[in-house]
Formats: sequence, C-alpha cells, structure tokens
Amino acid sequence: MKSYDLNLLPQKINEGSITTKQAVDCISSFVIQNYRVFGLQKYDEDFRSDILVSLLERGEHLIHLYNPEYGDFFSFLYCYIQSLANSQIKSFAKRAIQEKINFEEGIKTLEETNSLYQRYNSQYLEETKVPYAPKKVPAEELSQALQQIAKSTSDKKMLVLALKSSFYITDYQISRICKMYRFNPEHFYALVQYCKDSINRKAQRREMFQQRRNFAYYHHKRYKKLIDNLQFDDKKAYKKETLNRFVQMEQKHKHNWQLLNQSFQNGLLTLRPTNKTIAKLLGICERQVTYYLNCAKKDAERKEAENSKICKNKEL
Repeated sequence: MKSYDLNLLPQKINEGSITTKQAVDCISSFVIQNYRVFGLQKYDEDFRSDILVSLLERGEHLIHLYNPEYGDFFSFLYCYIQSLANSQIKSFAKRAIQEKINFEEGIKTLEETNSLYQRYNSQYLEETKVPYAPKKVPAEELSQALQQIAKSTSDKKMLVLALKSSFYITDYQISRICKMYRFNPEHFYALVQYCKDSINRKAQRREMFQQRRNFAYYHHKRYKKLIDNLQFDDKKAYKKETLNRFVQMEQKHKHNWQLLNQSFQNGLLTLRPTNKTIAKLLGICERQVTYYLNCAKKDAERKEAENSKICKNKEL
C-alpha cells in the first residue's frame, strides 16, 4: 500500500467497502513496513512496538478524528504518529525521574537510619533516671519523714530544685541530696515518683508535639528534595501545577516545623511539676516554693558572674 491508497481509506469506510477494523489493520501494516517515513528509525524495536500497540488501541478513534477539510489522511496520520512518539518519550522521562527520586529517597532514608543508630553510643548516653515504679513507701511513714525534713531544714532550695526537675534527675543526684539532708532514699524516691506521676499527661502531650515537629521536618526535607531534583530540563515532563504544589507543601511543612521549634524553645509543655504540687508535698505554701526557686536562680546568676570575672582576670 502507498500513501495515495492510504488517503482513500476514509472514503472507502464512508462508502462501506471496508470496515473500520480493516482500515486500522491497513494503517498498522503500512506503519510497520514504512516506519522510516514517520521518523521512527531512530528508536529501537521496543519503542516502535509501543507506538504500534497505541495505534491499534486508538485506531478507530483516530479515523473518526480525521477531517478531510484540513488536509489528506496521510498528513493527519503522520502528525498523529509523531504525537504518539512524543507522548511515549514524555512517559519514559517521567518514569526515569520517578525512579531517580525513589533511588535518592532510599539512599537518604538509609543514611538517616544509619545516623540514628550510630548516634546511640554508650559513652554519650546520660545517666540512668529514676525507675518508673520504685519501692512503695507507706503514706504514714512518708508523712512523718516530710514533717521531719520541714522542721529540720531551713534552706530547702536544693530539695525544691530536685523535685522541680524530677523528670530529669538521676540516681547519683538523688544520692547526694539524700546525704545532704540526711533523708531516707526510699522516701525521696517516693517524692520524685509522685512528682513524675503528676506530669504524665503533659509528657504524653509533649511527645505528641515532638512527633508533629518530626513529621513536619521530614516532609519539608522530602519536598525540598523533590523540588531540587526538578531543577533541570526534565522538569518539563511535569505539569507546572505539580511543581507549584510541591513548593506550597514544602513551605507549609517548613512553617509548621519552625513554629513548633520556636514553641519548644519558648518552653512549650516543659516537663516540670507545678509549684502547688511541690508545696503540697513539703507542707509549705506556693509562695515559699517560688521564693526558693528565685533564690536558687539568683545564686546561679551570681556564681556565673563570679566565674566570668575570674576568667577575665586570668586572661589579663
């Protein structure tokens, strides 16, 4: 079949001399035998096979699209084959970009996992904290011990600070405080555990906010990586709307991550028992607890100023 005979196919279909399926078979045979005419010689056999499959799937639709007022059927078919080839190239480009992104995401995930595991080194781990369920002390015995320490100690700064930081205090620090106040360690463990139990709900909320922050950071980095991978010519394979959506999502997660980080820096859900809880334990009023905390803060500032002055004198 020649191009002249190919131009007669729409007319023969209208006359009813051939069916649409027969016309599609003729077109497919012509394309296979004359693929160089359509510029398909620069592609491999698999690519030409994909073009032929697409042509067979859409052949009937192709014939219905043809309008003789705009030109002959061969010119229409040539443009259609070129359109199929361009669509196939774009599909390959999208697939290649997606495979590259998946590969780089896999490498990044592996690096983050390795970094996470390598971070846990026994010599950098903090000391063991107070056990969650220490030995229980009878309420009467604990009440008597609290009355004794309240009467025998005029300066309770260290004791108030220890209870205030009950979530972070270590066994070594508890031992030193017990020696300082001559306090039974079992009684003090009970005090610390009571303070820790009072902030369980706050600890759960803080963990939830941390997970939200980590989620925002992960997706901020993920969309940033996707955008960076599209900063080359292949990004034409993506629609402009897709790129804009990536940018919007990256900015959204970045904003949430920075907002939560700022909230944590400003003391969001700090894991400390209230002054009321400590006052109730020690049998004193909340104002006294605030007074001891302010005194401890002033002592720390004064000591820091003295150390700074000593360091300057050494430099001179």
